[in-house]
Amino acid sequence: MITKVIIALLLFSGGTMIEHTITDGVKDCLEKKRMIERNMKSETAKVSCVKVEAQIETIEGREFIRSIGKIN
Repeated sequence: MITKVIIALLLFSGGTMIEHTITDGVKDCLEKKRMIERNMKSETAKVSCVKVEAQIETIEGREFIRSIGKIN
């Protein structure tokens, strides 16, 4: 595992982070955020694009967040 600063798409519900995804930058994150917000039925969930320091694991050429250490 390596530690990197990335732009992550975070999904919060009831004040708790329930999902996180690596994106290819701010533009990609904002596009995904808009698409999710258009299709989301829950008004209690919140989607955010955030610069984070995260531990990243690569599996079969794809990167996954294993833990988020610092949210900027």
